[in-house]
Amino acid sequence: MKTVFDYQREGEKGRIRRFVLLSTSPRRKELLSFLNPDIQSVEVDERAIEEHCMATIDEQDFLTKAAKICCEISKAKSDLDLEAETLYISADTIVVVDGQIYNKPQDLAEASRMFRSYFGKSHHVVTSVCLRMQGFLEVFYTVAQVDFVDYYPELEPVIEAYLHDKRPLDKAGAYGFQELDPRFIRSITGDMHTIIGLPVAETSYRIFRDSKGKD
Repeated sequence: MKTVFDYQREGEKGRIRRFVLLSTSPRRKELLSFLNPDIQSVEVDERAIEEHCMATIDEQDFLTKAAKICCEISKAKSDLDLEAETLYISADTIVVVDGQIYNKPQDLAEASRMFRSYFGKSHHVVTSVCLRMQGFLEVFYTVAQVDFVDYYPELEPVIEAYLHDKRPLDKAGAYGFQELDPRFIRSITGDMHTIIGLPVAETSYRIFRDSKGKD
């Protein structure tokens, strides 16, 4: 299974003296701690971008179409005034199940429906990453496949405890992989950090590939 895909690349990286993570996600901040990035909050209308892309992207394969939408969202997050010698990093994560995109649930009932739909089958998690600086843009995405075990009644109290204790409403698809009980997961294919919210190894490689370095 191929797990890393290019989406867009323009220009060449210049000298990088500063990193900015365009996210207040504590998970992404921790994953990129080796860069010691500045943190900047950014807001975009993700659902409007999704609706527009659904209507305009011509792609028969739904997973690929969803991944392209994910890329457009991460790219939109970096559409701002860029400071010189600064690399901006933005990302977006979506969950794709049975030809649907699972965003953050609106309430606990929706979170429960999402979470219970995973048992007994596979779903995919896509994380797109945008690296941007003056004169340079690179967007790529990674895909991971997650296989949940078949449901059995003894899991019910564990599922209920997760839904009520782990704040599923602030996570795409109603779960954070690092918080899941190990009894839920049969296997994963791809980079675990795609599921957590940022493919660290691939991101680091692309930042420093052909880089002029940081003083």
